[in-house]
Amino acid sequence: MINHKSEKRPAHGQVETAVIMAAGLGTRFGKMTETVPKGFVECGNLSMVERSIQTLLVCGIKRIIIGTGYLKEKYEALKEVYPQIECVFSPRYAETNSMYTLWNCREVIGDDDFLLLESDLVFEKKAITALLECPEPDVMLITPVTKFQDQYYVEYGEGNRLTRCSTVETELDAKGELVGIHKLSNKFYRVMCEDYAKKVEEKPKLGYEYELLTMSQEIMKVYVLRVEGLKWYEIDDVDDLNYAEQHVLPYL
Repeated sequence: MINHKSEKRPAHGQVETAVIMAAGLGTRFGKMTETVPKGFVECGNLSMVERSIQTLLVCGIKRIIIGTGYLKEKYEALKEVYPQIECVFSPRYAETNSMYTLWNCREVIGDDDFLLLESDLVFEKKAITALLECPEPDVMLITPVTKFQDQYYVEYGEGNRLTRCSTVETELDAKGELVGIHKLSNKFYRVMCEDYAKKVEEKPKLGYEYELLTMSQEIMKVYVLRVEGLKWYEIDDVDDLNYAEQHVLPYL
């Protein structure tokens, strides 16, 4: 195991690292992702991933680790513009899912606490600052339901502890919708990786959201932070892209 230890560690509780999940094929975009990965789809004349990178840097993030797969060279080229980027390639990207990508980054993440986010989001700065300012160490960001398709509903119980997640609203007491941005302590992440290592071959297609749920139900608390009025959108296809450009970007 390689431990990333910088000469000067961040102060206790201060998060200066972000990890972006960007290994997916982005097939729902059709021809748009034949030559670029999903994170490079432009929303408002700027790729989604660059918009996220710029927001993270403004918020004080100093390391940005990108878990890559499909068309990895596009992300690697970003290092010429953003030297804060480190890319971690997953050769099994076509047969795995986001938890595998996150697990695959463990050596480069090293001892850092970090923000975790997906490459296909547009969001306002408040999404990041709310997580950084939250005193809880392991946090899932949610908002009131905003998406018109592909919602991921979240339920939490006493102390805002994550209790259930589902893509079917009627399966739980939905108290909001997953944004796809989180804050994780290194202690939590290490236990998360140990748990996933036991089932990686059995569940290579597991999404990290479900591993977070397992952790919160059985091992360590995931705090659910609900932020009202947050402007954001997850963009999975052309319809999402059109919606985000019309209804979200004007507020960013």
